[in-house]
Amino acid sequence: MSIEKLSIARLTTNEWEKAINSITLFWDTAPSQETIVKFLSNYQNILLSAELDNAPVGQLIGYILERWDKNEPMLFLYSIDVAENYQRRGIGKALIEAVRKLGRIEGCSEAFVLTNESNLPAMQLYQSTGGKRSNPDDVVMFEYD
Repeated sequence: MSIEKLSIARLTTNEWEKAINSITLFWDTAPSQETIVKFLSNYQNILLSAELDNAPVGQLIGYILERWDKNEPMLFLYSIDVAENYQRRGIGKALIEAVRKLGRIEGCSEAFVLTNESNLPAMQLYQSTGGKRSNPDDVVMFEYD
C-alpha cells in the first residue's frame, strides 16, 4: 500500500468513535465515550490518527504542557504507535512531522519524547526525525499510586 495515500488528522470530539477504534487497536483498554470526549475536548490533548484507505494504521498521543519558566508551552509526545505490518514505511515519521507542525502553530517552543535506550526502533525513529538525545542515561520512571 502506498504511503502517498496516508492521511493524518487530529481527531475531534465529533470523531469519538474513530478515536476509540484507533486507541483499542494499539492499547489493551478501550476508553468510554465520556472519557474520550473529555480528552478530545481539551485543546492541550492531542490524538492524531494516521489512516490508509479509511483504516487506522497509526496514531500519536501528545500533550501541550504549559510552563512555569517560559511563556511558550512545550509539546510532549506521549505515544507513537504504528500497526506492525505498516512499520518502517514512514508513518511514524509522518506522525511526528504532523504533531511538530501542530506544536509550532500552538506556539510550543520545543517538543520532547521519552523512551528507553533498549527500544531500538523508537531510538532510530526519533534520531531519524531530528531528535537529539539530551543525556546518555537510560530513562527511569518512578510511578506513584
